[in-house]
Amino acid sequence: MSSTCYRKLRFTSQDSTRPFRLELYVSPDFRFLTRELLDSRIDPIEEARQKQQALEAGLTLGNFPALGPPNAPVTLAVFSDFQCPYCARMAQTLKEVLPAAGDRVRLVYRYFPLPMHPWARPAAEAAACAQEQGNNYFWTLHDFIFEHQREFTPDSIGPKLTEQAAGLAGLGRDRFTSCLANKKTAAKVQDDVAFATANGINATPTLFLNGQQIRIVASEQLLTLIRELSEPGQKGVVPPMEPGGKGAPAPAGAECAPVRKDH
Repeated sequence: MSSTCYRKLRFTSQDSTRPFRLELYVSPDFRFLTRELLDSRIDPIEEARQKQQALEAGLTLGNFPALGPPNAPVTLAVFSDFQCPYCARMAQTLKEVLPAAGDRVRLVYRYFPLPMHPWARPAAEAAACAQEQGNNYFWTLHDFIFEHQREFTPDSIGPKLTEQAAGLAGLGRDRFTSCLANKKTAAKVQDDVAFATANGINATPTLFLNGQQIRIVASEQLLTLIRELSEPGQKGVVPPMEPGGKGAPAPAGAECAPVRKDH
């Protein structure tokens, strides 16, 4: 390799339960490290537009758990962790918002179990196994996990979810238990984690409204945004947030993140 070339250094975790990926570039003389190299021949505005388009497409185009009509004018994507207490609160907020929003909005769920939550990934894989047999089974298990979040342990999560799934009318128990035992959905969950990591998502819950990331908001604020975006003539662009106004961010710390030590 030429001594004038920048080199890419890739750091990854060997432990699938604690995913880690970092890429750095080192200068030819090994004096400088940087996360990103910028090509002066590329229009940064056009590049940013292309990245945003790729993000918007990647958020919702796939076999993800969803609620609401596919042609809804507003799409809400949430990256969530079943063991995160703030995700449980957001799940309750969405249960209040969705009925009021009606067919204006489609909710898409994305798995993002954080490494410091020991049973979050098994729960995500179990929920994905339920979705293999139907979206309705996923949402039933989703609600059950968040409603009983404080009762689970790493040892009890599997048996309790298997027991709960066995009581769901129409769900094949043998197929579900086989899916869990063979970790059939592990790759699906990891794909969501990889997508989130590649797009700078590092906390839960993280919400995207029509492809634009928004801070955690109260139910009435979120419902107002959905109604505004679904009005005729709107282009689906999320309006800027105003301090204390519509879309105002929640108090600092209302999320789970790996840097925190209290969850």
